[in-house]
Amino acid sequence: MPMKFLFLVFLFFTIPVGAEVVSLEEGWTFQRDGEKETKPILVGVPLVKQGYEVPLRGKYRLKISVSTFPESSQAIYMDRVHSADQTFWNGVPIGSTGSFSPDYYPYWHKVRYYEIPISLLTKGENELVVDIECRETQFRCGIFRSIPVFGTQDEIKDKMVFEDVNQILIGALFFGIFLQQAVGYALNRSSKSGLYLAGTAIFFVGWRLPSVNKIHFLMIHPEVLVRLLFFCQFIFPVFILLFVHTLFDRRISKLAFTTFFLDTVLAFIHLLPMDPDHRFYLVYIWYLLLAIKVPILIQLLHRNYKKTAEAIVVSLGALVATFFGIADVITDVITGKNAYLTQYGILTFLFAGVFAIALQSARTRRELRNLNESLEMLITLRTQELHKQYKLLHDDLVMAAGLQSKLIPPMEFKHQTLSVASVFMPMEKIGGDYFDYYIHEDGSVTFLLCDVLGHGIAAALIASMLKVNFLEIAPKEKDPAKFMLDLNLKMLPVVEKNYITAVVSHFDLKNSVMKYSVMGHPSPYSMNIVSNSLAALGGRGPIMGWKKDIFVETFSHDLSPGDRFFFYTDGITESQNKNRELYGESRLKEQLAGGFDLSLFELNEKIKKDIRNFAFRLSDDVTYFTIDIK
Repeated sequence: MPMKFLFLVFLFFTIPVGAEVVSLEEGWTFQRDGEKETKPILVGVPLVKQGYEVPLRGKYRLKISVSTFPESSQAIYMDRVHSADQTFWNGVPIGSTGSFSPDYYPYWHKVRYYEIPISLLTKGENELVVDIECRETQFRCGIFRSIPVFGTQDEIKDKMVFEDVNQILIGALFFGIFLQQAVGYALNRSSKSGLYLAGTAIFFVGWRLPSVNKIHFLMIHPEVLVRLLFFCQFIFPVFILLFVHTLFDRRISKLAFTTFFLDTVLAFIHLLPMDPDHRFYLVYIWYLLLAIKVPILIQLLHRNYKKTAEAIVVSLGALVATFFGIADVITDVITGKNAYLTQYGILTFLFAGVFAIALQSARTRRELRNLNESLEMLITLRTQELHKQYKLLHDDLVMAAGLQSKLIPPMEFKHQTLSVASVFMPMEKIGGDYFDYYIHEDGSVTFLLCDVLGHGIAAALIASMLKVNFLEIAPKEKDPAKFMLDLNLKMLPVVEKNYITAVVSHFDLKNSVMKYSVMGHPSPYSMNIVSNSLAALGGRGPIMGWKKDIFVETFSHDLSPGDRFFFYTDGITESQNKNRELYGESRLKEQLAGGFDLSLFELNEKIKKDIRNFAFRLSDDVTYFTIDIK
């Protein structure tokens, strides 16, 4: 509905009104200052084409017959005049535009509309005198653009309003395209073509704004309007070509870039104070650059004409714009009377650009939809494949966990005066902690507890190698230090970037002594359930698998009835709660101290429960075992 209303308004205001105004085409004379002779002259034709040279100062004269006395004030309309002027009716000044020498300034882009009060009108013959001064070699000079008209103020204003409404409606369409493309780019930022099309529209609006009659009656300094006009005129073709380049994703050639650069430089030069002649010299350079850009545009469209629908649409719009633009340039160069056909050509081009962007967006959405469907299908297939691989991996891990449970059997047995119970809680299905024992022929027992760096499959593989080497070394070596040295040598080629912490203990039950060695591992705790004593055994050593030549010490501890030993990995003390607080040594000691009255199985279960309550999830494998001596 709004578009239909706008169209009707456009038709209403663009259909010429039948106002009765008098065309003042015949009877004009011109007298140059300093000359006595008055010559017949044509209006609507520049003075320079009628034998006059600049600089020029003189007077147009016309006798106007008024047969009936009008009821309202009259007005004279002379369109734009390339001169400073002062206009008289029956010898009385009725208006002036610009200023004469010595402060000469031709307000050349303002229409001449002067009201004639009723008091100045006489029945019969009246005289109109237009005093002009022209000093620019590039100006047409005089009343050249159209034939002056005479009529009532309302009739003349209707003519001016008609011109303004026509320009405003065209400008509104351009501004609407600017808003639509600018907002679209701000929201999507998918392509710069919309941004450049918006730039083309808004700069064209700026170019045509000074042609609106009303703008010159708003107390805006004329130089501001002149600079705006030329700046926008020089810059908007740059945006046209940038739009076409980005629409087709083409690189800008060196020639095109050079013309863009020169256009931009000339546009900014126009923002400086300058006399009209120099501005028009720059316009001629702009015409030359425009002539260079036309084949660039044609070549660009030709390359893409058969590739996409938007190329065809833009080509048709560019063809119309080029035709009207060339017609305007030729008319302006020959007569100086720009018909403003370019605005209709550019409007056609902008609508073609909007349609082309819409086509491109529709194709892009279609391609994205197809791509999305393909991607969803691919994701579905990959998900199914991942589920399949996950199931295979899960089955393998379950099997590996079963194998590891056989490699690391639970230590729950009694031997002579020694009892032991163990807990193994891997972070994943399989872990890198390893413990084992070996009962010698003399009744002594060797225990090994190791913690491989990391967890999961890699750590479990290293743990399996520990099992192999333990079974080889344990029957031959009872001394913990020598045991460690042999194990270190065998694990060096296996460990590489990993490392292992370990504690080996040998319980000589006949001689009531326990010997142990430590390699980077937490020292065990010693307790006595009779005396309720608790202490961490001393001893430190280098980590296993780090280097070949190391020193490992053997420590001794006498055994007494009621002794209890607690061996563990740092997975206990490094467990964290939701606040990232560590379980720590102090909490472990509290649990041990509170278990003097508990059996070793009950103590192990108590510690296990406390760890699970404290840690929201395990961050490492947790392994420990408790040994009681009766």
